[in-house]
Parts: sequence; structure tokens; C-alpha cells
Amino acid sequence: MEPYRRPLWKTVLLVLLVLGLLASLCMNALLSLAVVGKSAASASGTSHFKQTLVDGDKDQQDFIAVVPIQGMIAEAPSDNPGKGSVGQLTLLLKDLEDEKHLKGVLLDIDSPGGGVTASDRMYEALRRFKEKTKVPMVAVFDDVAASGGYYVAMAADHIVAHPTSITGSIGVIAQMYNVSELIGKVGVKVNTVKSLNWQGRESFKDIGSPFRPMRPEERLFMQNLITEMWTRFTQVVSTGRKGKLTLADVQKLADGKVYTGQSALRLKLVDQVGYTEDAYAEIRKRCGNKDARIVRFAAQRGWEELFSAQLSAAPATLTQQIPPTRIMYLWDPR
Repeated sequence: MEPYRRPLWKTVLLVLLVLGLLASLCMNALLSLAVVGKSAASASGTSHFKQTLVDGDKDQQDFIAVVPIQGMIAEAPSDNPGKGSVGQLTLLLKDLEDEKHLKGVLLDIDSPGGGVTASDRMYEALRRFKEKTKVPMVAVFDDVAASGGYYVAMAADHIVAHPTSITGSIGVIAQMYNVSELIGKVGVKVNTVKSLNWQGRESFKDIGSPFRPMRPEERLFMQNLITEMWTRFTQVVSTGRKGKLTLADVQKLADGKVYTGQSALRLKLVDQVGYTEDAYAEIRKRCGNKDARIVRFAAQRGWEELFSAQLSAAPATLTQQIPPTRIMYLWDPR
């Protein structure tokens, strides 16, 4: 009698199952370590941010915090408030509030802006932090500090722009796609059933729908909404540039144009054209310590970020592939 031989496909399947089980066990172990490590960090008061000395003597106790505001300004996801630029800023400011040797804040801005509410929340968080701690705050513009990026800078006492910085873009934008002709060509129809207004007539429930043209009354409604956000923007800028620009001055500049650092200085949108070293000198002068060390804070990546993965259960639907309508303080010429 010949010895029993397991079919090759069964052997392969068994190996795959074992490998899958081992991978699952390893992933669970790593995630458990992440949770334990995160809890231990919280219990010991460990900062959420990595500190890097960028200028000055490391033995100096007094320091100035470089707070980076870079990339798209966005709200943090509700399931992870540490993510997103707003969440990161909030965590950092909370950490800095307890630092008794903090003498000033330098906002390092390189951002085209982003969400209306996210930009406003960042500005308000910085304004309240400055009011509570009484420390001076200087902003330095890198490549781009436009729209929401400029909005956030209004919390600063002094603004330094590089000669080649792009700033301004005081305005509001909302883009709504209309793919009704495209889907009509492929024989697709979208049926929408929505609530009516109190008179039983057409409502605004699906305003901005990509599946039909916008009605004139809807465009007027959206324009009024945008104008209200524009008014808020100009008021914040006139407050931030108090003594340099009046509200009327700001409104004349609030047409969405962008400017170089030199043009922005001429228009009084910034206070100085220079380089990062000039911003260091300015914040040191304002905090009264020319020897204060300058420390940059950057978010630390946790184990859970390195080893977590999210699988998509199904391909995106047509509706999910079309970007949602958002009202933005954003400079993005694409």
C-alpha cells in the first residue's frame, strides 16, 4: 500500500492559513504594545511632540517654540482628534501652556489654506493661547501663506515674509461639480426625492447636486453664504492688522489676488520682508531675551500609526468619487 500523500493544493492552503494566523498574532501583539505604550506615555506626561533645537544654546532654559502650520488646513477626524492640522495645533498649544520657560511663539506658515471652520478654529486657538500666556507671537511665511494660511497669521503680533513668499488670496471659494450631461450620455438617470418648503414648493435640500444644473435662486443663496464668510475673513484681517489697515482697506484687497512678500509689505499685509533668521531676531527682541533657544516641535508618530491599516470593503460609488461641496479659505488655482 502506497503511503498517503496530501494533495499539493491542500499543502499550499495549510501553509497560507498558518502564515495568516501568525501575521494576525503579530499584528495583535504590535497593536497591544501601541496601546500600552500610548497609555504609559499619557500617564508619565510625555509630550506628543518631538523637540528639535534649531537655533541658540541648548543649555538656555528660556525658549521660543516654533509652531509649524503646514499643508492643507483641515479639521481632525472625530475618531482621532490628534490627527489633522487643527487637532495637532490644539494638542501642541495645550502642551506649551504648562511650559514655564516658554517666552515666545514663532508660527512657521507654509499653507495655501483650507476649510473655513478649520482656519477659524486655528486662528481662535492661537488668539486665546496668546491671551492666556501673554507671550509674544511672530509669524514667518515660507513658500505660501495664502487664504486660510494668511487668516491664521492674524493671531500674530508681527509678520515676516520671505521676498518670494506668496500670500494674500483673501477670499472664499466653493466648487460644485455638474456631471449631468456626462451621465446623460451614458444613459444614467438620478432620481432624487426631497422634502419641500413650507409652501409645498421646491426646497434647497439638494443644493449643489452634481447631477443637475444649479437653479438661479440656488446660485444667489450660495453667493450670499460665500459673502458672509468673506465678511468674516475681512473682519479678522482688519483686527489682526489693526493700526495698519482699516476694514475698508482690507475689503479693497479682498478680491482673491495673491502677492509676493515685497508687494504684501507695500500693501501693509505683512510687517517685514526678510528671512527665517530675521524672524528669530524679531521674536527674541519681543520676548526680551536675545539668547533664548529656538525649538521646533513636530508631531511624533505612534505605533498605532505605523502598524494600522484600513481595508476598503467595496469600490467607491459614483457619488463617493465626486468631491463634496466645501466652502474654503483656499488658494488652489488647479
